[in-house]
Amino acid sequence: MKAIVLAAGDGTRLHPLTQTRPKGMLPIGDKPLLEHIVGSIRSAGIDEIVLVVGHKRERIQNHFQNGDDWGVELEYVVQNNPRGTGDALLEAEHTVGGDCLVINGDRIVEPELLKELILCHQSTNEACMAITEVNDPTAYGAVTVDDETVVDIQEKPEPHEVTSNLVNAGVYAFGPEIFSAIRQTDHYGELRLTDTLREYIQDHTLNAVHYDGMWLELSRPWDLLSVNSGILAHSGSAVADSAIVHEDATLGGPVVVGDHSRIQPGARVFHDTVIGDNVTICANAVVTNSVILEDTVVKPGAVISDCIVGSGSEVGPLNSIEGGRTDVHVDDELYTDVKFGGLIGDNATLGGNVTVEPGTIVGNDVTVESGSTLDSRIPSGAHVFRG
Repeated sequence: MKAIVLAAGDGTRLHPLTQTRPKGMLPIGDKPLLEHIVGSIRSAGIDEIVLVVGHKRERIQNHFQNGDDWGVELEYVVQNNPRGTGDALLEAEHTVGGDCLVINGDRIVEPELLKELILCHQSTNEACMAITEVNDPTAYGAVTVDDETVVDIQEKPEPHEVTSNLVNAGVYAFGPEIFSAIRQTDHYGELRLTDTLREYIQDHTLNAVHYDGMWLELSRPWDLLSVNSGILAHSGSAVADSAIVHEDATLGGPVVVGDHSRIQPGARVFHDTVIGDNVTICANAVVTNSVILEDTVVKPGAVISDCIVGSGSEVGPLNSIEGGRTDVHVDDELYTDVKFGGLIGDNATLGGNVTVEPGTIVGNDVTVESGSTLDSRIPSGAHVFRG
């Protein structure tokens, strides 16, 4: 059996981060998201993996090459236009000689789930789908089950339509018949795999595999914080041998500190923080529950909480990104009461004494003058003046 990972999407809800990199290469702990997925597949006993790639695919292909470093054989299939997960899977049809395991490229699950799906498919010779329970199913594909068989799938139901907290976990085991089912699916615009499955269950059995283990999804900016928190809870701290942490600095784990990064005297890096390679956290800066990508400098006295800072950026001295709960608009959707201090894009430069209000999203290549206050969304390339 081969595994197919659907990793071709543009990840528009994660802009500006995904304007310069694919979602699968965003850092989760001390490695990119896709490394976690490939590792789980290998641990489940599958060593032939097809990556369906598209947006910024060269970043993925240059990183993984042929898969030798991960003990797998990797094959790449290109989805040139983002036409949905169903279309992405269909692109991989020619690589599959029989049964296949299919995983959305933005989900981290434990190998045990993959083993259960494989066993379910092999024992029933029918399609199998992982389902899990969440607090709010309105953000996912809500699933109704009757005697361990999926009988209904609702994509992002309205609150009054919800009948259970079970949702589609985005992991499946299929036989080759899934490809003809995708081709026969009625659709307008994007062809989503859930569209196919909604029609498929009218005259085929789709078995439900219940899962209550680690299930982490990366879809919106603040998910990068919660997914990293979930991974660090399992893996603990990791400080690279080449990192320099001053004896007067504080690391309050779990944290990750990347290669050649420097934590200067008096700096304090607290729980659930991931610091990429070649990052400098200057004297007396405080960073909590944040992700700081490579080649970034956090100047003295800056306070950063619940925040993501893109690569090559500079957070000026005495900046304040204090975090907290707020409402955020992403892709014309309003998300309420989100714990999210903000997102600073790649190659942004913030002067001194800049205040970033909770939920602010700053684009790539933005310059902010000292003493400014930022809120809402700042477009890429903007120059923000004080006042």
